[in-house]
Amino acid sequence: MALASRDEGRKDIERAIVQHERWQKERLARIEKEQRRIARLLEQVVLEQSAQSKHVLRMEGDVAALLRRDALQPERLPFPQSLLSRRFRSLSQNDEDGITLALFDLIGHGLRRFAEIGAGTNGGNSGFLVRECGWTGLMVDASSDRVKRLQRNFGPHGVRTVAEMVSRENVNQLLQDNGVTGDIDLLSIDIDGNDYWVWQSLTVASPRVVIIEYNAAWGAEHAVVVPYDATFDRHEHGGPLKYYGASLAAVIRLATEKGYRFLTTEPRGVNAYFVRNDIDLPADSRAHRGIPLDGKEPQLVRLVRERGLPLVHLD
Repeated sequence: MALASRDEGRKDIERAIVQHERWQKERLARIEKEQRRIARLLEQVVLEQSAQSKHVLRMEGDVAALLRRDALQPERLPFPQSLLSRRFRSLSQNDEDGITLALFDLIGHGLRRFAEIGAGTNGGNSGFLVRECGWTGLMVDASSDRVKRLQRNFGPHGVRTVAEMVSRENVNQLLQDNGVTGDIDLLSIDIDGNDYWVWQSLTVASPRVVIIEYNAAWGAEHAVVVPYDATFDRHEHGGPLKYYGASLAAVIRLATEKGYRFLTTEPRGVNAYFVRNDIDLPADSRAHRGIPLDGKEPQLVRLVRERGLPLVHLD
C-alpha cells in the first residue's frame, strides 16, 4: 500500500511537472506572439515617422521656394543667382527642376527634346519638363522595374523608355535607335559611376544644355575620374568610401573639350550645369558649391591612394 502510494505520488508530481512545462511553453508562445505584434507596431510607427519627416522636409523645401520667389527678383540678380533663386523640387533629386526651368526660360525651350540617362522612377531632371512643359524624348534606366514605372508615368506623354545599362560602347547606338540625335535641348546623365565616360563618348547628339552628376568628394582642385568599367558598381567597395564618378574639375575639362562651358551647380553639389558655347549666357567660374576650397588633399583622394585603387588624373 505504501509503495503504491509513493508511485502514485511520483506520477502526480510528474503530471504536475509536465503540466507546468506545457503552461510555460504556452506562456512563452504568448509572450513571443505579443513581442512580434509590438515589433510590427514599432516598425509601422518608425515607417510612419519617416514618411512624415520626409513630408515635412518636402513642405519646408516648397515653402522656401515660395519665399524666394516672393522675396527675390531674379531679373535683378547676377548670374547664376538669377537661376538659383528660382530653384525648387517637383520630381528632381534636389532643386534641379526650378533651375532647369529658369535656364530654358532664358535660352528658349527649343524643340523640347531630351535624353535622360539614369532616369530612376521620377524621370530624373526631365520628368518635370515632360509633365508640365510638354517635352518629349528618351528615358533610360538600368532597372527594368524602374523602367516599368517610367512607362506608366511618362509613356502616355510620348516619352520612350528603355531598360539598358548605358556604357560608352552603346550610348550612341541607343540614342540612334530611339531617334534622339542631332540638335536636342537637354542631355541629363546620372548613372553613379561612368557619367564622365558616357558623355565623352556621345557623338550622335548635340544637346544645348547638359546636366551631369559629379562627385564633390574628390574636391575642387583635382581633375580626377575613376577608370572606365562597363560594369562599374559604386557599391562594390562598400562602407563610406565614395569611390565613383569624376570631380567637377574633370567634368569641366571634358565640357571644354566638347564645346561647352560651365554655368553652375545646384546648391547641394550633386549636379553640374553646362551650356553649349553657341548659347549666349554668362559663365560663373566661382560656382564650386559644396566643395572644400582650402587647397588640402581631399580625404577621398588620400584613401583611394592608400588602398591602391586606380584613379585617372587628368592634370
